[in-house]
Amino acid sequence: MQKKRVCWNITTKCNQNCKYCHRFLGINDLTYEENKKILNNLIKDGVNNITWTGGEALLYPNLKELLKISQENGIKNKLITNGMVLAQNENMREILDYLDSLTLSLDTINDDTNEELGRGRNHFEEVKTILDYVKGKSLKININTVVSKKNINEMEQLGEFLNNYNISKWKFFKFMPLRETAERNKDEFAITDAEFEKTRNAFRHFGNIGETDFRQEKDMEDKYTLLIANGDIIKTEHGVDVKKGNALYQNPVEFMYELEENRMKKIKILIAHNNEEIRNKIVDKIKGLDYVELVGTTADGKETYNKIIESKPEMVFAKMNLDNMDSMEIMRKSKESLKDDVPIFNIITSDTVSDEYMQTAYNLMGRNLNTFVSEPINNMEIDNIMKGYKELKENA
Repeated sequence: MQKKRVCWNITTKCNQNCKYCHRFLGINDLTYEENKKILNNLIKDGVNNITWTGGEALLYPNLKELLKISQENGIKNKLITNGMVLAQNENMREILDYLDSLTLSLDTINDDTNEELGRGRNHFEEVKTILDYVKGKSLKININTVVSKKNINEMEQLGEFLNNYNISKWKFFKFMPLRETAERNKDEFAITDAEFEKTRNAFRHFGNIGETDFRQEKDMEDKYTLLIANGDIIKTEHGVDVKKGNALYQNPVEFMYELEENRMKKIKILIAHNNEEIRNKIVDKIKGLDYVELVGTTADGKETYNKIIESKPEMVFAKMNLDNMDSMEIMRKSKESLKDDVPIFNIITSDTVSDEYMQTAYNLMGRNLNTFVSEPINNMEIDNIMKGYKELKENA
């Protein structure tokens, strides 16, 4: 079944004061009857997945009634919450009966850091209360973590804690100074793409955490459509929020059709490596993925650049030091020639990548440099890269 998703910021109200938050402010909530009208329109238009968020969605007084209607009409409900309401009010936990998945926001287990972030000193204990409560229940549990200057060195400690629970997915979001509070406080929280990538490359697998997913600005902007508290339909394009309409009077689903069409297209991949064994290993893995189209393989730098210009792949796996033209020059020339159509690069290296090189590469490519892949390459690493990229496209 084709997924038709809506991310619905049902309220801007929140019971925390996160200093890095990019939620919308100063917007009045719609009435229950108005939101029910929007929900009924979404149901008629075949929406089958709704992510309910805010602000703090549990502060919207009629959320349970909307969730019930949604569930009764076959929609999968996902709730994103900071956990405070669920921890402090046991009666509110019946809302879990109407959910398919619950996402809890947790950035650190350090009380001092939580206080500094604006989440409150007791935030960790409140989230732990909910994790203990849902342990063993047939409810998919996810964790959202915003990585910033304040907590970037506390991820391993957080992972050790989360590994005590069955976490379906742990999502890491690079701090994004998109709007409102986050934009005002960007100097206090901002990290570079290279710093975020270094954390990702160093992160180890935890046995009870199903997936880890890393998202930067490129994954939230340009493609992501939001339905916000006053009914406005918003897309963020190049760092600017653009109003596309209002769901009380217009159909939000029409803006999803183009996204769904883009999701169905196969991801065109080019593999560039001078070692035939390594190249074939990646090719074999790629060919086993039904959402990928292999456009070719190359063995040196000039051939790789020419193939990129000729076939315009969406993603490239390229060895860092190819003969005739290294990966930095390939990226530079590809960007100059293709501009907005430059592919996403995964750079393969058998050596440790210096911070200086990594920063230079990110300064050059920005959102089009995905990751550095260390040799020897294993199938799980390639699989995780492709699954992660595919999911980003699907969630965009």
